[in-house]
Amino acid sequence: MGDSGDSSLAAFSIFGIISLDVKRLPMSILLASALTSPVSAQIQTISSTGTVSGASTATAIGVVFSTPTIAISTSPAEDHAAVPQPWVLGDIAASGNKNVKFSVIRNQVKARKGDLYDRPDLDRDIQSILGLGNFERVAADITAMDKPVPEHLRSVAGASSAVKLTFFVTEKPLVKKIKFEGQKKISKGILSDLISLKPKDPLDLFKLKEDEEKIVEKYKEKGFLDATASSRIDKDTTTLQAFVTFIVNEGPKSKIFWVAVKGVKAFKQKKILKQMKNRRKKVFVEKDLKEDLKKIENFYLNRGFLDVKLSTPSILVSADKTRIYIDLSVDEGRPYRFGDTAFSGNLVYTSTELAKAVEYRRGKIFNQEKYEETIRAIQELYAEKGRLRARVSPVKSFNDKTGLMDVHFAIIEGDIVYIEHVDVEGNKVTKTYIFKREIVVRPGQIFQASRIRKSREKIMNLGFIDEVDIDIQSPTDPDKVDLTFDITEGKPGMLTMGAAYSSLDGLIGTLSLQHLNLLGRAQRASAQWSFGKRVQDYSLSWTTPWVRGKPVSLGIDLFNTRRINPFQTSINAYVQRNRGGTLRVGPRFQEDKYHLNFSYTYSGITIVNVQDQFRGSLTEGTSIYSSASMEFARDTRDSIWDPARGSRHAVGIELSGGPFQGDIHFFKPSLTNSSHLKLFSVEDYPLVLSLANRAAYITQFNETREVPVFNRFFLGGQDNLRGYSPTGEVGFPSGGKIFDVFTAELGFPLAREHHRTIVKVVGFVDIGTAWDNARSVSGRIGSGQRDIKTDAGLGIRFTTPAFPIRLDWGYGFNHRPGERLYQINFGLGPMF
Repeated sequence: MGDSGDSSLAAFSIFGIISLDVKRLPMSILLASALTSPVSAQIQTISSTGTVSGASTATAIGVVFSTPTIAISTSPAEDHAAVPQPWVLGDIAASGNKNVKFSVIRNQVKARKGDLYDRPDLDRDIQSILGLGNFERVAADITAMDKPVPEHLRSVAGASSAVKLTFFVTEKPLVKKIKFEGQKKISKGILSDLISLKPKDPLDLFKLKEDEEKIVEKYKEKGFLDATASSRIDKDTTTLQAFVTFIVNEGPKSKIFWVAVKGVKAFKQKKILKQMKNRRKKVFVEKDLKEDLKKIENFYLNRGFLDVKLSTPSILVSADKTRIYIDLSVDEGRPYRFGDTAFSGNLVYTSTELAKAVEYRRGKIFNQEKYEETIRAIQELYAEKGRLRARVSPVKSFNDKTGLMDVHFAIIEGDIVYIEHVDVEGNKVTKTYIFKREIVVRPGQIFQASRIRKSREKIMNLGFIDEVDIDIQSPTDPDKVDLTFDITEGKPGMLTMGAAYSSLDGLIGTLSLQHLNLLGRAQRASAQWSFGKRVQDYSLSWTTPWVRGKPVSLGIDLFNTRRINPFQTSINAYVQRNRGGTLRVGPRFQEDKYHLNFSYTYSGITIVNVQDQFRGSLTEGTSIYSSASMEFARDTRDSIWDPARGSRHAVGIELSGGPFQGDIHFFKPSLTNSSHLKLFSVEDYPLVLSLANRAAYITQFNETREVPVFNRFFLGGQDNLRGYSPTGEVGFPSGGKIFDVFTAELGFPLAREHHRTIVKVVGFVDIGTAWDNARSVSGRIGSGQRDIKTDAGLGIRFTTPAFPIRLDWGYGFNHRPGERLYQINFGLGPMF
């Protein structure tokens, strides 16, 4: 008996039941050991309803996690027991999984066979498995194996044998199918896109409830104020599949029958009602009402009514729920004008310097937007000097003597803030160094708002980024900040097909395959085919923006083009074929502000099918074109794809033939300038004015007696004077050797995504011409050969980086009799 008692006591001193307190989850953990002695432990599991669910003999260590909390009771003797750990894992298994592969569960376990393992590890792994969202319940069983612990772990292991870890899981059913019943006014497709629960997802009751609310909210947006949504779940326990049905009761549709705004005196009531989305005959959307009130308030504030007050609107619904009546009262108050502006607390900037940031003028009607823009402008000035914590506290005071509203800006400049860390997050495909090399701020530098903005612009200019959010934190020192660039990658690859029509080329089809981020290294590649009755164009292109860690672009283009070209008055004068390639190298300096672009082009140019009347001017045959170009540019645009501010100025030189051999010898200097100015914005939609000027001169040398026709300047068409055809309507019929074109475009977005314009409409004006030589240059506007031509028109832009498209309608003001007055032009690539 003594021996038996001693062995029992030894067993209890090593094994037992321990209760774990897991504060982060509403779960209980049961640990029970496998007893090797004759003594067994009696365990009673009490359900959430308080009834005893059963009794068993503990033969293993068990850990149970489940959504409802389960209480565990043990005998007093077991409360003092200890579990031998850490364990050494000999095997890992799972039981109960049908739809979820074991490898998915196994990947949540950090430890591997032969590793030490303890209760915190078990806690973590069970939480990780539950975090997959596929399981209703997870239990763990640890059983001793007939396998000794490796010798090097015996001194630290809690037992001499390795253990087998088994996870017992109860899977959630997988959603097999989702149906909708009772819906008529909103399509099933829209509702399917709206809900978050999808086929093949684990059945999630929380998601199901949220989806019901989303459906109801969608119906309310459409005017169905009494709409309800519920759900029915049919389960197949054999296959563990669930069939979900959303049951919709739409109810009657409500529309606004009457809106009254009382107290309006300074303006016509129509103007006030135009600020509201909830207007007569429109669908009533309750969540828009707060925005409507804010818009009315801003309308008054931007017109000097600083004391305006709006009542809480009264909403009445007719008995049949089809009519909505809205009542609103306004207390306008009196209008104010801007008075004097003063500053205090400013040492970094003088009051004169700060006054330049003021967006309003004395005596003008008080405008809340201008007032707030001034506050932001002052804060940006201080942020540029590293004073990120600068506080600008404006105080408005009415001046009885002048009758104006004076503004006093009290400034607390704060200390200089330095950058401590710069991190990149969110990138999944692109290598981190791709973004870090575009970031122009470094740890240890003074915080400068403009340089952080420049970093964001450079990342966006990669072309495959949807958004860059910049998080600024001060975890330790208020005078130091950590910058995190949170990247949202877009789709870098794009296969596009399209068709367009132009007055010259007729119907043109395009097929393009583009990739802007090859191998996650920001390399660009494209293959493009344009085809029509007059043109067949095949091209391949590859570019890398950096070479060996240096800001130097390197690229190659290959092309094979066949085109029916116009000459003088004929649109079918000859056929030109170009086959060749271009090598490009472009070093950049001062954070991409300055560019040197070098290129070399080698191609064979073949002229065939020359019409008889042009054989004196055009010679059939093949010429070798070997040309080198250099361009020096200064670029301050905020975006290379769709600029809203900044400019690009470039001077270029092209030399063909001469030391580069070939059959065509000419020298061509050129100038290109463009500037962009955001006039104003309607929310995130900017109205941008773009001005551009392009000019060039070409002259032949060596054995080339005359500049070939295909190298002369023929204006008109998609890239310059868009109201004219390039068939000799502008300048000399045989082409010019000098040209100068000025263009103005006013663009406004129709669609934007991630602060980037996708589609925009433009209005444009073009002025210019081409001359035969310097002696023929004229400043007169008219229809003669030497005269400058003008046009105006409208266009649509699709400004995606992978495939920018232009479609323009232009009307020429200086046509000769018999010429078509307008042209439709289709172009690829940006205009500027």
